[in-house]
Amino acid sequence: MGFYHRSHTTKNMKELDIIDRIRKRSGKPGKGLKLGIGDDCAVIKAPADSFILWAADMLVEGTHFNLKSAGYRRVGRKAVAVNISDIAAMGGEPLYVTVSIGLPRGTKAGAVDALYDGIFGICKEYGLAVAGGDTNRSERLVIDVSILGSAKNKKILTRAGAAEGDLVLITGPVRDGKRCHLDFEPRLRESRTLSGRYRVSSMIDTSDGIALDMARICSGSGTGCVLYEDAIPLSAGLSLKDALYYGESFELLFTMPPSEAKKLFRDMKRKKECPFFVIGEITPPTKGRTLIRREGRKEKLKAEGFKHL
Repeated sequence: MGFYHRSHTTKNMKELDIIDRIRKRSGKPGKGLKLGIGDDCAVIKAPADSFILWAADMLVEGTHFNLKSAGYRRVGRKAVAVNISDIAAMGGEPLYVTVSIGLPRGTKAGAVDALYDGIFGICKEYGLAVAGGDTNRSERLVIDVSILGSAKNKKILTRAGAAEGDLVLITGPVRDGKRCHLDFEPRLRESRTLSGRYRVSSMIDTSDGIALDMARICSGSGTGCVLYEDAIPLSAGLSLKDALYYGESFELLFTMPPSEAKKLFRDMKRKKECPFFVIGEITPPTKGRTLIRREGRKEKLKAEGFKHL
């Protein structure tokens, strides 16, 4: 996807100038990207024996970030990071992004440069190429990133597949989404470990909170679940309520048979690292979704989380 030539941008900058600035920073196409920024479409060579993964996330000023406190660079970085997290949740490898931005009238060139400092910075960190995008004028800052990734045919992880008796695990300790959502590191390394070596039955990232994303796994798999309050690892200062119902932590929530979990923890102990935690188990659908409090009291795990609308 090239930068669309009929868009309307800000009064202070001409769109061709913006595109030229971005094109110069993007460098030469690589990693199977035959043609990138500057034409009507990107041209990409698909990896052999793999499926293409395709996701998109839109960040809107006032809904997902406060521009005054966040700054353009951190917003640009997060816009790509949340998409990398989606690819990680499927057990895939991120390859390319397209970036479409809506800029308020009067946006300065330095602001756009800072936005793309964040975008190109995280792309370089994770080996991604910017393949194109779009620019337009809007009432507030909007940044819409689409990502392409790939996964080997037999290693794609979805929300469906959890089975009764599977354990529920999460990466962590769970990060505080209210404080860290602009600067988090996608759990790509952990995803590579899980998809490459173990039999994972389902996986999702906790963008909207453990409770809502657990409900999505149960819905996709046709199961129930039970989670244990005292087993959920929380970062310093994070409340259980925010971990369950606020989200923006972007941890990986996944399920696997007990035998695979035993293998996982044996391997992690040998490596003297353990970024994975068992927090519950999968139950029959008739049992519903339950949270067991520290004192043993049971309560319904509500399908509620981060509100985008």
